[in-house]
Amino acid sequence: MKKKTIVSLLKFVFLIGITIVMLFPIVYIIVNSFMSTNEIQLAYPEEGFAYLHLIPDKITLDQYYFSLFRSSEYLQKFWNSVILTVPIVLGQVVICTLGAYGFAKFEFPGRDKIFFVFIVLLVLPPQATMVSNYIVLDKLGLIGNNLSVILPGMFSAFGICLLRQYMRYIPDTCCEAAEIDGASPFRIFLSIIVPQSKAGIGTLVILSFIDNWNMIEQPLVMLKDEAKMPMSVMLSKVSEFDAGIAFGFSVIFLIPAIVIYLLFEDDLVQGLTF
Repeated sequence: MKKKTIVSLLKFVFLIGITIVMLFPIVYIIVNSFMSTNEIQLAYPEEGFAYLHLIPDKITLDQYYFSLFRSSEYLQKFWNSVILTVPIVLGQVVICTLGAYGFAKFEFPGRDKIFFVFIVLLVLPPQATMVSNYIVLDKLGLIGNNLSVILPGMFSAFGICLLRQYMRYIPDTCCEAAEIDGASPFRIFLSIIVPQSKAGIGTLVILSFIDNWNMIEQPLVMLKDEAKMPMSVMLSKVSEFDAGIAFGFSVIFLIPAIVIYLLFEDDLVQGLTF
C-alpha cells in the first residue's frame, strides 16, 4: 500500500513538473505583456537578457493599445492570418470528410493502395512538396496571391486518415438501412456520417487551425509581399526590435487558438480516443 502511495506521489510530482514547464512560457509572456516599456527595456536590453522579471512594477495596457490602435500594421497582420487560416480550415473539413467517407464506406479498385499513398504523405513535411507546389502555382499565375497558400493548405493527408479511421467505427448497418429507405450516398453522408463524426471533425478543426495559424514557410515562399504576411511571420521580426510589443502581440496571437480549443475541447478528447 505504501509503495503504491509513493508511486502515485511520484507520478503526481512528475505531472506537476511537466505542467509547470509547459505553462511557464505562456504565463511569462502574459505577465510581461502588462509591463511598461521602461521595465521591459531594463529586463531586455539591446545586448541580451538581463534578468527574469515575473511581477510587473506597474500594470499597463500600453503594449496592447499600441498593437491594436496606434499601429495599423499589427492589426492588418492579424486579419491576414484570419484570411489565410479560416478558408484553409473550412476547405480541409469539406475535403477531408468527403475523402474519408469514400475510403471508409465505399469499395473501389485500388482503394487500399491509394490510402497507403496518403499514409506515406503523412511522413512528408510541407517543405518536401513546397518546390513542386511553387512550380505549379507559378504556372497558374497565383504566386503572390493568397490562393497560393490557401489552395495547397486545403489538402490534408492527416485529416483524411484521421477521419477515415473514425468513420470506420460507424456501423455499416446504419448506412445500409438508410440506403434501403431510398437515401442517396450524399444524403447518408449528411444525415448519418457527419453527425456521428462530429468529434473527429472537431479534432481536425483544432489541429488544422493551430497548424495553419502558426505557419511561416508557406507565406514567406508563396506570398513575398510584406503587406500580405500573417502574424506568425510578423512575430519573428517584431521581437528583434521591440520586446514589449512582441509580448503584447504574442498574447493577441494566442487568443484565437485558445478560443478554438475551448470551443472544441470535448471533441478533441473524443476524437483522439476513438
